[in-house]
Amino acid sequence: MTVSELATKLGEAIAADPIIEKYKAAKAAYEADATLRDALYEYETQRSILGEEYQKPDGERNEGLVALARERMEELAKQIVASEEYRDYTAVEQEVNRLMQEVNSEISRIVFGEAPCTHDCSTCHAACASKQEQ
Repeated sequence: MTVSELATKLGEAIAADPIIEKYKAAKAAYEADATLRDALYEYETQRSILGEEYQKPDGERNEGLVALARERMEELAKQIVASEEYRDYTAVEQEVNRLMQEVNSEISRIVFGEAPCTHDCSTCHAACASKQEQ
């Protein structure tokens, strides 16, 4: 079996993992929530306005507009994080990211013969380069 064929099998196995179904359901609910979508769009719009103002020289910046944009962004951020769909989606997205990191780490360990640095020294072996630098 070729590496590409094995990668396909691995992809199929990952796709069959229950966390992926959970992710798909959470993503669908997240994307279907029109109120959340509107809040996210407005948040990005306010962020863009703020960015444009901060690119202007200090004397040309509209501080009133900056204050209004910041205030509105804070309100929108509270609304967004209060959304159950947003919280569910981001939580399961983190689980998927952890799964993918575990898979990538295991592949790297097998291919290169050493576990990649986790930046958690309690998981390292004695010869870890990061430990040697301390």
